[in-house]
Amino acid sequence: MIRNVSVVVVVLLILAALSIPVMAAGGNGGSGGADGADAAESGGNDNAGSDASGNAGTGATSSTGQAGPQAQTLQEEQERNQQETVDQPGIQIIRQDQDQTQGRTGVDTTGETTSPDTIRQKDRDTFLQQVSQLEQNLSRDQDRDQAHVDLALSTFAIAGSVTGGAGPELSRLAGEINQSLAAAYQAEQQMSTRSSFMRMLIGGDREAAGLLIQSADQNQQRIQAMEQLLATCSDCDPQVRVKLEEQVQTLSQEQNRLLTLGQQEQADRGLFSWLFGGSTVVAGTGQATPLTDDEKYWMTYMREEEKLARDVYLSLGARWNLPLFTNIAQSEQVHMDSVKTLLDRYGIPDPAAGKAQGAFTDPALQDLYDDLIAQGSASPVEALKAGVIVEETDIADLNKALATTEKNDIRTVYNNLLQGSMNHLNAFQSNLASY
Repeated sequence: MIRNVSVVVVVLLILAALSIPVMAAGGNGGSGGADGADAAESGGNDNAGSDASGNAGTGATSSTGQAGPQAQTLQEEQERNQQETVDQPGIQIIRQDQDQTQGRTGVDTTGETTSPDTIRQKDRDTFLQQVSQLEQNLSRDQDRDQAHVDLALSTFAIAGSVTGGAGPELSRLAGEINQSLAAAYQAEQQMSTRSSFMRMLIGGDREAAGLLIQSADQNQQRIQAMEQLLATCSDCDPQVRVKLEEQVQTLSQEQNRLLTLGQQEQADRGLFSWLFGGSTVVAGTGQATPLTDDEKYWMTYMREEEKLARDVYLSLGARWNLPLFTNIAQSEQVHMDSVKTLLDRYGIPDPAAGKAQGAFTDPALQDLYDDLIAQGSASPVEALKAGVIVEETDIADLNKALATTEKNDIRTVYNNLLQGSMNHLNAFQSNLASY
């Protein structure tokens, strides 16, 4: 009996021990459910209360307040990703390609590519490439002398973009030389086809020779003006200036060739010319045209006066190393040769024959030369002033000489000399203004 009771007690104790966790778990769950119900009921009462009190906006604000930080974080992340995309090299390359398509080399170098220095450099390179191509084409020309002249004229024709403000005037002068050479080459062709019979009787073709000499003299004056423009061209690139100066020398050498050819043609006097002695024969008439005393005097005087100009410029140019004097001295040599042609044509003795530099037959010209050298040796400025005096004196004397003759050949030479002296005077005055 007692043993049975003990068994029952033990069983009850075991059952009691097993029932406690189960009850605890069931209680918690019930509590959680109650609590959740209470919370849900409370939350529902609050929201309902809020809505009932007209504070629906407050509830919306609470909802937005939970979503706001998330939206802001997303926006910041998008901005960060966008910034990282801009900084990627691939994007920069694409943008550079777009800039190049639009004429720029890079996003940050737009100002550099459109700067005046960059544009001038590009124009210079293009110009030099074009000239190089023209030079290569010379090998395909049989007449290389003519080809070099064509190259020189073509070079000036394409030099407008690399010679700044001097460009239009250089192009104009080159165009005039081109037209003048076309007429000169026709005269040269006419001289080369002259029959030997006509040469024996009458000599050379004086009309064609006169045209040749006139053309060469006028072109030398144009060339001198071109040299002056290049010497004072502040916009010219140094490489461009050197290239153009080479072409100027080519043009000058061609004028010297034509001048010599014309003088040789005129020196071919023929049988009739030798018989007439100190007179000339007007082409097509056979009539002699003797010179007046005034014409003889001024022709002789102008020969030495042009020599005075040349000698003064050679001396002062060497003393002060001024290219202007050397350049104009070359032009004065052409002027001397032009007057010498007249002297030979009319059989007048040359007063400058055998005279050294600085030596003259006419005493007045000798005194003037000595005074100009003394003045010009004081300073470069005084040398330029001496040049002004020479040209002003020459202009005045040429006008006097023109008033004494009606002969077309003489007037043509004097007018050419007059135009040259005016150009020289302007050159000296312009250089003086820079001091």
